[in-house]
Amino acid sequence: MVLSSLLVSACWQAQKLNKAFRLYFLSSYLGYLISIQIVFVLNLVVTDLSTQVLRDIPPRGLDPVYILFGLVVFPLFALAFYFALVFVAGILDQELSPRLRVAYVLIWVILFAVFLTRIQAALGNRILPPLFRILNLFSGFAIGAIPVAIFVYLLLRAARRSRPDERAGLVSFGFVSLIGYVLLLAAMIVTQAALPFRWAVPAMLGLATLSPVLVLRKFLSRFYRPILPGTLEGQKLSGFCARYQLSNREAEILDLLLKGKSNQEIERDLFISGHTVRNHVHNIYQKLGVGSRLKLMNLIRTSLEAGD
Repeated sequence: MVLSSLLVSACWQAQKLNKAFRLYFLSSYLGYLISIQIVFVLNLVVTDLSTQVLRDIPPRGLDPVYILFGLVVFPLFALAFYFALVFVAGILDQELSPRLRVAYVLIWVILFAVFLTRIQAALGNRILPPLFRILNLFSGFAIGAIPVAIFVYLLLRAARRSRPDERAGLVSFGFVSLIGYVLLLAAMIVTQAALPFRWAVPAMLGLATLSPVLVLRKFLSRFYRPILPGTLEGQKLSGFCARYQLSNREAEILDLLLKGKSNQEIERDLFISGHTVRNHVHNIYQKLGVGSRLKLMNLIRTSLEAGD
């Protein structure tokens, strides 16, 4: 009951952020939380099955259960970490290049191929050759290390931000997210190994899931309070765009940016190329003197509060 409350609470807080700020990458963060928590719940279910319901079955007989578990969580891990990648790129105001997307898919295809060798060996009651055992160990390590690399990248990029307040906020979030992921892995290991301090799992899970969301909310609420729907529309939008000498197309794109649209969504909505969208967004940033969507939102909110 406590575990389910913590999981639901973390997702609810993330959904509130997504709804309030209307930034596309916040929906990716919600997707990351949901996916990774489903993996944790499945791990808990399989562990309980193997230690209680199926405890009389010899370890070899549990192989099909673990294989099924692996087949289910493998795509969930791939999806969760992709959501994390999109979120980090978004909050840093970067785009995932097509090459990076293809590379990400190829990495998971290779990891899945290695995982299949383990399944075939288990079903055939065969012992894997030393090389394949090493590959399986490496693939398991690689899967676990992907989010670590993503959050470390966030920390490194955040540390280079020029504004001290923004830098401190992003670094805090990146650090808490990294520690949270490590705690989540630790909680999964504790439940699988049935260690004596399993009672600490709810606390570990709470710190792992709720803490990053609360730090993110504090960061966004302090420096980038949301712009309410309908606040900058019609004549207000026209006046704002005229003041900053935005073209009609740039005004269209600004309106979509305020609605939380990603560059790809803007590309589809306006039937223009991604290169054209990036150029227009860059021009908007240049004319308004900002360097990211978050700074853009902050400028507009400040301008509206000042009554300009």
